[in-house]
Amino acid sequence: MKKGIFWTIIIVIIGLVVWRVVQHEVLKGRKQVEVSVQTDVVVEKATRDVITDEMSYAGNIVGIEQVNVYPMEETGRLIRYLVKEGDKVSKGRVIAIVDRSIKGLNYKPAQISVPISGIVGILFLDKGAMVAPQIPLAMIANIDRVKVEIQISEVELRIIKEGQNARVRVDFYPENTFSGIITEITPVVNPLSRTAKGEIVIDNPEHLLKPGMLARVRLIVAKHRDVIVVPEKAVLVRNDREIVFTKRGDIAKKKDVKTGIKNNDMIEVVEGLNDGEEVIVSGNYGLRDGAKIRVKKNNRLGGQQ
Repeated sequence: MKKGIFWTIIIVIIGLVVWRVVQHEVLKGRKQVEVSVQTDVVVEKATRDVITDEMSYAGNIVGIEQVNVYPMEETGRLIRYLVKEGDKVSKGRVIAIVDRSIKGLNYKPAQISVPISGIVGILFLDKGAMVAPQIPLAMIANIDRVKVEIQISEVELRIIKEGQNARVRVDFYPENTFSGIITEITPVVNPLSRTAKGEIVIDNPEHLLKPGMLARVRLIVAKHRDVIVVPEKAVLVRNDREIVFTKRGDIAKKKDVKTGIKNNDMIEVVEGLNDGEEVIVSGNYGLRDGAKIRVKKNNRLGGQQ
């Protein structure tokens, strides 16, 4: 009986030893496989460049001067316009004739003139239409320069300042970018919208920008020169820390970094990276420090193979 127990214990011990040896060999094989597996990656070099911090808005374009022309105290019917839409006019020019006569009384026709120089933007009435002091006859705009009116939220007023540069685009000229400057921000905030109106002035000598157009505005609120920048997708966040993987031969090396401005898929690296270091921009999400890598061709830049 005792011999049976003894041999049972011996067999169990031998079995455990064999199991541990097999397990060790399996793990060893797995590690060898892991070491031999290479992750395909795409790399780009960290470079020095200029990067800007921008904010986006949409706004309406108006003339630098823009007024509706009213007949003041005149009433009656419109005899005719003396101009057409698009005409250039000088201050004081007569643009319309109004018949002031009423039944039984004839009056000399009234001449309606413009208070500013510019172009005729809109003629509001048709011939024979009723004319009264509260009815506009025309809109005149000076568009040698134009303004873009935007609404700035109260929380953004601390970083949006007069004198900042703006880039403006309109759908009619998708290939053109127009430069302007914030010239005015209203000193009060609208309690209903919680915004203040900002005005951006743009030189418009060719009259490409027209009142009523929708403008897409990017305000440049900061510009950093000669800083390290990399594609934004190179930077990962793990355990609340920003990291990048750099290429060291055929090994991926993890580095902690600190970032700054982001713009156009690029990001400023303030700390942790040197000019010219190759950072992994694709294949980095599941990567670990020390992993073996193989560089693929970067189709965007025609990089390595």
